[in-house]
Amino acid sequence: MTALRGLHHQRPKAPAKVPAKVELPSVVVPSTPPSTPPSTPPSTPPSTSADATPSKPSLTDRLKNLVHLDAFDDTYENHEPKPLPVAGKADKLLDRIAPIRTQERVIGDVSGSFFGIGVGVTVSQLDLIRKNTHGLEVIQVVNPDGSSNIETVLGRLPLSHNHRIELQGPALNTSLTPGELPVGARFIGVGLTSDVTSAMDHDALSYTVEVKLTERSVIEFATLGGAGAAAIAADALESIAGAGVAAVVADCVLGAVPLLSATLAIASARRAWHVLHDPTASSEMKAFAVAHTLGDTVRVFAPLVGTAINASLVGVAALCGWVHMRHAKHAPPVGPPYTGDAAPPPPPPPSLSAVP
Repeated sequence: MTALRGLHHQRPKAPAKVPAKVELPSVVVPSTPPSTPPSTPPSTPPSTSADATPSKPSLTDRLKNLVHLDAFDDTYENHEPKPLPVAGKADKLLDRIAPIRTQERVIGDVSGSFFGIGVGVTVSQLDLIRKNTHGLEVIQVVNPDGSSNIETVLGRLPLSHNHRIELQGPALNTSLTPGELPVGARFIGVGLTSDVTSAMDHDALSYTVEVKLTERSVIEFATLGGAGAAAIAADALESIAGAGVAAVVADCVLGAVPLLSATLAIASARRAWHVLHDPTASSEMKAFAVAHTLGDTVRVFAPLVGTAINASLVGVAALCGWVHMRHAKHAPPVGPPYTGDAAPPPPPPPSLSAVP
């Protein structure tokens, strides 16, 4: 009984306390507001006051109104038709002999002799029939009086400012002047030359300053041995150059001029047809192709007029190309240049800082 009474008077134990639940403070991330384009103030209308005077357009602006200068970044070689099978085989065969082939139309020249050495300055319009950087060059020269020469260039040494020194090889000259031999020769020569090429066709304008040894040099050197030696040399040259075989050779050289001119006119017409149907060709490229065909066709029947047309086309193309290189506005580069092989990695996304 006492034991039960003792148990009755004992206080019951308090229940164990359970720790209260702890709530963590929430982190609120502000939402990015939608981007709105910056408001631009309305453009101010141009002043119409009497004091405002219109600015004089520059040369670049005038040319831009006539032609699209960016078209002169292109070259005619990007719009060439496929060669015909026969022409392709002929080119491969001729490339083994003369990798460079040119037709030269002389616009004007001044020549003379200095102690038996021929000197001269020539300004010409060139048809670059086959372009290359090395090898033998064969040139068909057509003079203003209708005579023609077949010349060779053995090598060339490039200089600064688009100039070069050429080692001139043997050449066969013809003459239509009464009293002169029908055939002459150049044995060797050295020339300083430079040319301006056109981006719209395969033509160029060139000038050459040359010194050379010709058949006349032989006669003048012979005069050093006296009048008798000079007469012997003159008779020997006349017997060779004035013979019937030499006259036939001169006729063949002269007869090749209209044949090659007609071939070039047909090739220009074929290229113009190709360019007119080329969707990647600019209107300027098409206009120059048609004009060049006209000049080559006229040159077959009126050599001086056709040469003047082609020379004018080269001058216009060179002027527009020069203005484009010097004055055309080019877009500035965007960002630093990247020179790696793979694509540059994308920029990392902007980090959002937690705001309590």
